[in-house]
Amino acid sequence: MVKILKVTLVLALLFCLYLIYTHFTYEFYYTNGEKDGDVVTSPNEAYSAQVYYQNYGGAAGGVNAFVNVIFHLEGDLERTVYFSDAKGRVQLNWLGEDLLSITNYDEYGDRSIELVVEKEIYEEDGGACDTYEIKQNYVCFSRDQVKNGI
Repeated sequence: MVKILKVTLVLALLFCLYLIYTHFTYEFYYTNGEKDGDVVTSPNEAYSAQVYYQNYGGAAGGVNAFVNVIFHLEGDLERTVYFSDAKGRVQLNWLGEDLLSITNYDEYGDRSIELVVEKEIYEEDGGACDTYEIKQNYVCFSRDQVKNGI
């Protein structure tokens, strides 16, 4: 009985350590997907944005869309700024030097948003928004916490 209790305690401790580790080391970065369309460069050419699609769930699944931005002034660092279920064909448009408009909607939902690429990210389910790393570095928006009613 004592042996079972020790094993259970060790497993519970390992699980708690895993949860703490993932909460503090979460990276919001996606790379495995198919590129769609051309790279869209910002007006000052400091950033480039690219849409990617990622299938999930087989025949009855769906498609996720994510947008990665390349920061040319930071050694071409690539970072994900947007992740959502693809509602239609995702379109990108720069509204300013660092303001990216992402249009993603259909008759069943709208996941469109405008993001300041240095400071803001969008993750549809909001899981990334609850992590320590994201809270410290970005303003995070989700389906439930939209920006300016967009």
